[in-house]
Amino acid sequence: MADKCEDFLKSRIEMSLLYDIYGGLLTDKQRKAFELHEMSDWSLSEVADAIEVSRQGVFELLQRARKRLVEIEEVVGFKRTLLALEEYKKNLEKLLDQHEKELSEEFKSKMSELLSQLRKIGDQDV
Repeated sequence: MADKCEDFLKSRIEMSLLYDIYGGLLTDKQRKAFELHEMSDWSLSEVADAIEVSRQGVFELLQRARKRLVEIEEVVGFKRTLLALEEYKKNLEKLLDQHEKELSEEFKSKMSELLSQLRKIGDQDV
């Protein structure tokens, strides 16, 4: 049971991240249905009433939206790139911490500046 909940949460987080990156590429109805159901936790019936389609129509909109988000990521790969940048940043910070005493102040200062710039890139809205 715990594994199912964990898988559900991971899937929800994954879809939310993909939506943050690529949501603008969905149709208006897909976007609205996704926001209400996935982000506001509305039921299919509530979403159906709000956007004036059937419950089955909402279900299909959500399925197509999820599929589209995954397909776009497979082609574009922006999420993969962001995650890779985050991993590189963590590895650099770890390496700098491990060798801090061996490094010159000038080198540490320049690396700190570069890492700060990398953080800013990662923190930007997509």
